[in-house]
Amino acid sequence: MRRGALALCGVLAFAAPVAAGEVTSVEIVEYGLYTADVTGQLRDANGVISNTVENLCHIATTTTVPMRAGLHFGFRYRVDGPVPGDTAQVTLAIRFPSTVRPNPSVAPLTEHERSTILAVGAVSYTGYSFDQAWEFVPGTWTLEVRQGGRTLAAKSFTVIDSDEPPASSGAASCFKVS
Repeated sequence: MRRGALALCGVLAFAAPVAAGEVTSVEIVEYGLYTADVTGQLRDANGVISNTVENLCHIATTTTVPMRAGLHFGFRYRVDGPVPGDTAQVTLAIRFPSTVRPNPSVAPLTEHERSTILAVGAVSYTGYSFDQAWEFVPGTWTLEVRQGGRTLAAKSFTVIDSDEPPASSGAASCFKVS
């Protein structure tokens, strides 16, 4: 299992013919800390909440994340495939630094996954924010983009027990989330 403060960027190419909807590579184009307006939430059976966000702004390029309520961390990435504009289903995963229990009536978790459909060639975002008491766990958190059991891209972040505001790395870069 890969652990560490620095992440690996998976850019994979395959010699075999590629089926429609199959991803040939994923490139991480930006990572770090973000601000966002949460416009909706959906809690799954495990108790993990997925946020719908707008006005996402990159505020710092870093892999060190202060454990601060409402702070978002993650990465923007581009999914490549044989036909630009085609859709592809990928799995977005988060590996927690230790076992967590978002819902006391469900088994503890070491990771969480959700599927999404993306347009090939488009830039998307995956991330996490601290909103619930059970999420405040220091250590290495890893976000991954997977397809068919393959990890196509991953980025690890070291969450530290600090509520200090993150250091900015210049002007915020904001973008729309689709």
